Amino acid sequence: MTDYLLLQNPGHNRVYYNYAGNLAVAELKIAAQKFDTKCINVGIEQIEGVRYIILKTENELSEKDMQILSRLSFVFAVYERIIFENQNLFKPIPKASYYYIDEKISTILKYSGKTNELFTKMMINIALLSSNFDHKSKIKLLDPVAGRGTTLFEGIVYGFDVFGIETDAKSVQDSTVFFKKYIEKEKLKHSFIKRQIFGKNKSEAVYINEFEFSKTKYDFKTSQKRKKFGIIEGSTQEAANYFKNETFEIIVGDLPYGIAHGNSTGKNTISITRNPSELLSASLPSWYKVLKKGGVIVVAWNVFVASKHKISKIFTENGFDVLSEKNPDKFEHLVDNSIKRDIIVAKKY
Repeated sequence: MTDYLLLQNPGHNRVYYNYAGNLAVAELKIAAQKFDTKCINVGIEQIEGVRYIILKTENELSEKDMQILSRLSFVFAVYERIIFENQNLFKPIPKASYYYIDEKISTILKYSGKTNELFTKMMINIALLSSNFDHKSKIKLLDPVAGRGTTLFEGIVYGFDVFGIETDAKSVQDSTVFFKKYIEKEKLKHSFIKRQIFGKNKSEAVYINEFEFSKTKYDFKTSQKRKKFGIIEGSTQEAANYFKNETFEIIVGDLPYGIAHGNSTGKNTISITRNPSELLSASLPSWYKVLKKGGVIVVAWNVFVASKHKISKIFTENGFDVLSEKNPDKFEHLVDNSIKRDIIVAKKY
């Protein structure tokens, strides 16, 4: 038996870190199902006042296992524990390298209401680990409620092709300008185009701001080696009009929590809803079409405004298999007095 101790990323605020232990255990349990070696136990342990996530396995982790483990949102450092004369000895284990670009990209852009980047990364991991695909596949990710693009930036760190839909013109502009400045500063070879993606006339026209980029000029010459970043100013319920059927392996989104982050249920509507069930009822038929078979959707929402039972029912009614109902691990956690966040994990078969 091999005993691993995982030091958690300290996170970016105390509230999130207080809940992060349980979230880390839940994420690791899902990941362990993909390991080559058998997982015996996952838990939390305090050693000299420091919190560690413990992972006990039947044998040493394989190279594939370390690739999975290193990608998990909470993993800051990995140690193998060796007990010698009743003392804990920590043997550092190198994490696998996987960044396509610097992981700090998500921390640069600051704005009110921004989701913790580690939580976003966790949702992406859960979506991929629960799907029929893995990090070796060419992954296309959609965030149907993209905001200023935190999910998209986290997806780029993994080397995914990422696309977002956002109703707010300023958010689309902000994320586009930010990403353009970032890849220019990092000297990534790139191209940019703003093109019409939907609409028969000017009044109906919907546009996508789309980048193609690569780390080297050589890679940029080959279309398969280029990465894509695109964000659409449009209505999320029209996703199937913007993309071909079965385009995406994973869909990940953090649904608006309240008035400040309200969402329109249609391009020509002016109603703003605090209740995510209305947005999901209007949008899931379209999201289902653009998700591949074997693909997974993970969304977060505020349980204070819609119960988990109600959200699960909407997914089931739209043809999804809700995996999170079968998983005993809990992702529910308090963000502040008005927001208690949870996630739904649902698969298309």
